Formats: sequence, structure tokens, C-alpha cells
Amino acid sequence: MHDDVLADFPYLWDAVCQRYGLRGRSTATRLTGGYANDVLRVDQDGHAPVVLHIKRPPSSAASMDWEHRLVRAVSTELPEALAPRPALDGSTWFWHNNRPVWLVPWADGVPAAHADRHAVAVEVGRLHSCGVRVSKRPDHRRLLQLPLPAVGPYPSEFDAWQPLIHHERGKLGRLVEWIDRDRRPMTGLTHNDIFAGNVLVRGGRVSAVLDWEEAELDWLVWDLASAMLSFCSSQGGELNRDVMNDFVRAYRAAGGPVPPEEDDLLVPLARTRLLLEVLRAPYDRHPQWDRQLASLRAFTILSGTAG
Repeated sequence: MHDDVLADFPYLWDAVCQRYGLRGRSTATRLTGGYANDVLRVDQDGHAPVVLHIKRPPSSAASMDWEHRLVRAVSTELPEALAPRPALDGSTWFWHNNRPVWLVPWADGVPAAHADRHAVAVEVGRLHSCGVRVSKRPDHRRLLQLPLPAVGPYPSEFDAWQPLIHHERGKLGRLVEWIDRDRRPMTGLTHNDIFAGNVLVRGGRVSAVLDWEEAELDWLVWDLASAMLSFCSSQGGELNRDVMNDFVRAYRAAGGPVPPEEDDLLVPLARTRLLLEVLRAPYDRHPQWDRQLASLRAFTILSGTAG
């Protein structure tokens, strides 16, 4: 490796080359994102570029095995789910300094924008309707699993928001209990992190769905609401009803199975997503406080949106 980008990971590239049978001069470029991973693009003479993932702890072998089996299975129906590259021994990841490491193919494309919402809705519909059988992910906490994250430390800019955060956290716990007990939404394969940074588009079509660290057997309407929030809300946080309805129609036209009788849960779950991001932020690797202030403002706006 003739590059200093891996200086923080001694001997890693030597281990990768040995396991995958790679040879030749290589250069690495750190990619943006990587909330759960360090993510590098590696270019090697005479070979197509690959993406090297180095997951941050905590990690579970059972959860990693589940994720890689899932993505490999999904990729047979949705090639946009980039299957991990098998090593010479057939394995798809390995431990290095107590961190899982793996390779996936490089996919051309740019992060999806609001203008790509139709293509994203189609992709979510195809994902939810694919024929892969899903079991509960081992050693993994669902995003909506109770109890919700405790209210952690926030910068002073959040002082005026503290009463709302505490109050709405209690309401959110009761909402999740009610949905689970009385509504029992349809469950299936969920990605749980569909937003612009995890969806690449090229020529108006989705070219890759990235980062399956939160994938789970979960409520499909939760995944749909989260994706809808990311691609149908304005910069000010408003959800346009017509745009939202178009997104859901495109989702169902692509085979998305969330039934119309669950549509009333979409806006409450979109609000849930916003508040959950705020609650999780103090425990993030690199909290984005400006983004969380925007999430709180959008949360208050959605409070007046009809469900």
C-alpha cells in the first residue's frame, strides 16, 4: 500500500492482500460518512476499485455473519445491494485488531437527491418485496427497541429544547408500545437507514444501497416512513402531502407490501425517526449538533401535520 491513509491500521492491507490474493501497487482514499465504519476506496493497478470497510466496535461475529448472508442473498434479486467480496477461503469478513474488515465492489454514482425520490421509492418497494427470508438479527438492538436511549448530555444550544425532549421521549415510548400491541404492523426485511448518503444513483436509477449495519426484521412501515422523511421533506422540515403520496404510490407500484391501512402511521413514525436521532446523538461517534437542532425544528413542524 503506497499511501498513508492506512497509517492508523498497521499491517491491515498486508492482511487484506493475503486473504484476498491481491497484488500490485494500491492507493487508498478515505470516503465520507462512515458513522459505524471507517470506509476507504482502494485502487489497485490492473483491478477494479473496491471499498474497504473497517467496522468500529462493538461488533458481534453472529451479527456480522447474519448481515453478510443477508446482503449476499438480497443481491441476487437487487444487485444494488453490494455483496461482500469472498476471500480465498470463502469467508466474507475477518477480524483485525478486534474490528471486522471486509471488501465490497465499488459502485459508480452520486448520493440520491430529493429529485431522485421516485427511484428511491421504487428501490424500497423492491427491497421490501424481495423473496429473501429474514430471521431476527442476533446480538443487535432494534432502533425502536424499548427502553429508548436516555436523554444524554447536549450542548448549551439545546437548553431551551430540554423540556420538549424529555416530554416527547415519554410519549414516544407509549406510541411504540401502542403500535406493537394494538396495530402489529407488517414485518419483513428493513434496511433502517435509507437516506441520501446510503443510496447512490446513476442515470436516474439507483446504482447502490450501502451500509446494512441497521438491517433487521422489523416493521416495514417504519422503514418506509424513514425513507419518506429523508426524500419528501423540505429543508424546513415540512412534509408535502402530495409528494408523500406520490412516494408511497411509487413504492406500491414496485411491489412494496405495506398495506394502505398502515398509512396513518407514516407521519407519526417520521416524527419518531427525528426524535430518535436526537436521542441517539449524544452517543454518536461524531455528533452533528446543527443537524439535530434542525431535526427538533422539523419534529415540531411535523407535530402539526395530519397523520
